[in-house]
Amino acid sequence: MIKNFLILLLTVIFFFNSLLSTATVQAKTIENPPHKIIFSNKITVNTLFYPYRDAPHTPTLKAKGLQGLTIDQKNNYYLTYATGDKNRYGYIYKYSSKGKVLKKSNKQLIGHGQAISYMDGFLYQLADIRGNKQYKLQKIDPHTLKSIRNWTIPAEIHPNVIAMLDDQTVAAVSKTATGYEINKIHLTSKQNATRDWREKIVVTGLIGTTADHVVQGFAYGNGRYYILSNGQYMTITKTGKSKKIIHLNTKREPEGIAINQQGKIIISFNKLNEIFIQK
Repeated sequence: MIKNFLILLLTVIFFFNSLLSTATVQAKTIENPPHKIIFSNKITVNTLFYPYRDAPHTPTLKAKGLQGLTIDQKNNYYLTYATGDKNRYGYIYKYSSKGKVLKKSNKQLIGHGQAISYMDGFLYQLADIRGNKQYKLQKIDPHTLKSIRNWTIPAEIHPNVIAMLDDQTVAAVSKTATGYEINKIHLTSKQNATRDWREKIVVTGLIGTTADHVVQGFAYGNGRYYILSNGQYMTITKTGKSKKIIHLNTKREPEGIAINQQGKIIISFNKLNEIFIQK
């Protein structure tokens, strides 16, 4: 009889431990569930990882808003977060290909923070401070996440986002009332970067499902430029031809786009702060 009682007791304990384990797994799954989004061109992106996001009720002055995204040749991810009025200071976070935090920068000058790109061992970030006559392009060490030099961008253009074409050439997008201008900015040993207006590409027609048609990201890959806005992204060739508009099929606000070494789209969304990768 005692033997039967012990067997029954062990069975009950095992049953409750199983319930507790299942509840724990379910809690983790519910907290950060994987998602899938299918764009209008049938491209599918799946959750890759959840980066840093503020705790509930974080004071506005201490809040960090996800803004920009780029990726290096080892598939490490660099995310920018703007603080305060999202116009001057912020942080850069470095993540591994699996979503592990590798490095966090000190608070530094990044402007709105969306304009970041990686090329040949370095990050390039445009500190686009609203109201300034000229913007500053920073070359940043990806290991220390500190600026090692900078250039002054031509005053006649105020880019929203950038993509590096090589270590001396920046493609920079400026939104206009009727579309976009893509300028090539050339970096030299001098302080002032240069541009040739004859290289400018004019793209007619704004994208985006919100009234402001805000630019949310920019990348170059697969032989095409990618311009991101709320609800949509556009791709064009380097000469501005063969324009294609793709619907994201989600109301979530995107905050950055990149193309990895395998030619796959990486896209981030804010608030919940979630990084997606093309399947």
